[in-house]
Amino acid sequence: MNAKNIWYGVLEAGEKTSPVVRDTSLDASENKIYLYNHLRNQFVEYLQAIVEPKLRELTDGDISKDELDKAFKAAYQDFSSSRKARTWTDKKPAASRVKNEDDEEAIDLDIADYGDVEDFIDDD
Repeated sequence: MNAKNIWYGVLEAGEKTSPVVRDTSLDASENKIYLYNHLRNQFVEYLQAIVEPKLRELTDGDISKDELDKAFKAAYQDFSSSRKARTWTDKKPAASRVKNEDDEEAIDLDIADYGDVEDFIDDD
């Protein structure tokens, strides 16, 4: 977490207006961002085009920056550890084929069943 990637503000959303924190290093993709939503006490993924016009700078009358920062850092620990665990479990193991007795493609040949095979064997 780098301090210059952190922005403190407010998401203006009527009754759901909330102080938020944005760490740009966590942005999901080109059109989605993660914000720490203080009312929900969790990180929420938002569509950037919809949420950015509703954001404003944090003012003294909203919440103290220190209080918001403390809550953000606590939630960040949970969020970052759950993202790491999810990316590890999202990876599928390499497929490996296990042969069993019922496998239709398994071939069990007894060379003695093919008498004419000897015609192709060169005993030189």
